[in-house]
Amino acid sequence: MPVQTNFRLERHADGDLTVSLAPQANISGWTLQTTMWKNYQNVSGSVSGLITKSCASGFNNVSGINVTNGIQGTFVVHFNRFDVSGNLDSGAYYFKAERMDSGNASVIAEGFRLVP
Repeated sequence: MPVQTNFRLERHADGDLTVSLAPQANISGWTLQTTMWKNYQNVSGSVSGLITKSCASGFNNVSGINVTNGIQGTFVVHFNRFDVSGNLDSGAYYFKAERMDSGNASVIAEGFRLVP
């Protein structure tokens, strides 16, 4: 079952989302991806997310995800104020973090980014 996580981040702010799997799992070597959409209804294979961050084995913290403790299952997703061109409207933006490895793909965390 995915970890449920909500976080608040202002429109023009940089910020980090820390995800700790529960129960703990060794995520060392996993390929991770986090995607954010305007709302939950837009989540489908045919709708691109507003923001996508990724991390592949051997390329930690290159594309916005940093595995901070692989053995305990903790990683940080960095959101940059320049990730979205223009302004984010106030509201709740759905995100999900996924393990992308073939044969083991699964959603490991999900929730909402609240933009006041």
